[in-house]
Amino acid sequence: MTMKKLFFVLAFLISHNIFCNPTVPLPVISEFFYNEGNWQIELYFSWEWHGKYGIQGFEDLQLVCNSGEALFIDGLKFQWDSIIVIDQTMLASAFFINPDEDNISVKFSDGSGGWHWICEGIEYGPEPNLYNTTGPKPEQSICMQYFYINGFPYSYRKMKQSPPTIGSDPFNVSSRTSFSGFVFDQNMQPVEGTKFVYCEETLCYGNTVPAYACFETDANGYFETDGLFSNWHFFELTKDGYVFMEDIVFMEPDSVYYKEYYLTGVGVKTVNLMKDIEVVTAPNPFSHKTTFHISIPQELDWSEARITIFNMKGQEIDFIPIVGNPWAGGKVILDWVPGNANNIGPGLYLYTMELDGKLIKSEKLIINE
Repeated sequence: MTMKKLFFVLAFLISHNIFCNPTVPLPVISEFFYNEGNWQIELYFSWEWHGKYGIQGFEDLQLVCNSGEALFIDGLKFQWDSIIVIDQTMLASAFFINPDEDNISVKFSDGSGGWHWICEGIEYGPEPNLYNTTGPKPEQSICMQYFYINGFPYSYRKMKQSPPTIGSDPFNVSSRTSFSGFVFDQNMQPVEGTKFVYCEETLCYGNTVPAYACFETDANGYFETDGLFSNWHFFELTKDGYVFMEDIVFMEPDSVYYKEYYLTGVGVKTVNLMKDIEVVTAPNPFSHKTTFHISIPQELDWSEARITIFNMKGQEIDFIPIVGNPWAGGKVILDWVPGNANNIGPGLYLYTMELDGKLIKSEKLIINE
């Protein structure tokens, strides 16, 4: 498999899987706004964090970015399940945020001198991907958008928001992007019924709140939507169960995008092994060890599999082989200890599962100190 193809497949698997496993409770940072050297961060502490980590107030927390960390000043009012907007005046030391590239998060104290990430923070930089967006432009902010299915919390993603909504409506992005264009075949004829697939079908056509726009071409090969969130999108152009093209588009908020696609190749039949294989990682986040619980249907024959760990630059840092298993299907339990691998410190990582050379699953791993 070429590196380009591996990147596309990995991106598509991650873009599907980011919504597959419930992620509760809510993230802590709901919005970040930077304006000419001044910044504001909207925090929201769900009550679940109290039971999970025993957080009592700001004295148990610190704000962290790439340049360092800062404690909060004494006497700050702390509230559960409420919006708290912070800025530099509420920190005990200078906190330098890079407007072009940074990773802002919150850590909690374990009471014994150790500090650990509560959950994923706001990360952005010059090269956007599924987990990171670009730095906020003037009058833009970066928000965490939370998704619900049938009234239950499901997952979240980073989105761009314009104008900022610091101090109100947490985890809800109002900005959308318009995307339109045409799809033609190799004879320059319009292709009707081409679907732009970039999330699970249950999200596109299910009961997701807010709605996740899905769209396809009409009889003239034309497609149009004004409901795309402002972020990084990986599209598969599919028709009648075949994938004809893949594309990645990054969209800024309240913008209009137009593109024409020309399907010149033969489609590849879609095979969704993700529906057949389950991988659960627990605990996650973790500090010393996590366990992969893998369930493979009995009817799915296989002989070799592996778990591979990547950093956020896409570099392989460790792998766990499953070689020469003589039976078909069943359950596999694998422990992973980060300390056994080189160059692994606290932070955000990805793992993939491959089965007989096919990329099956990809998910996030969060390692605390």
